[in-house]
Amino acid sequence: MTSPAPEHNPFSSVVTARDVYDATRETQADVRNALTRLTALEREHAEFRHRLTALERWRYALPITGISAALAALGAVLTALIG
Repeated sequence: MTSPAPEHNPFSSVVTARDVYDATRETQADVRNALTRLTALEREHAEFRHRLTALERWRYALPITGISAALAALGAVLTALIG
């Protein structure tokens, strides 16, 4: 008894070790690209964070500077009036 001949299926495929290797290399390249972009984004985020921190420091120091200037002016006026 012989086995029947297998039918030809146009949707069947054979995956070779070379196909797996090529797909792995492509995936490695994609991961390297993503890591490079992530590193660039981390640098950009750190730069923006540094700028924001500097602006916040300046913003919170401004009222204290204004109050100090007003007190100094008031002291100068009082010194001139009193003597």
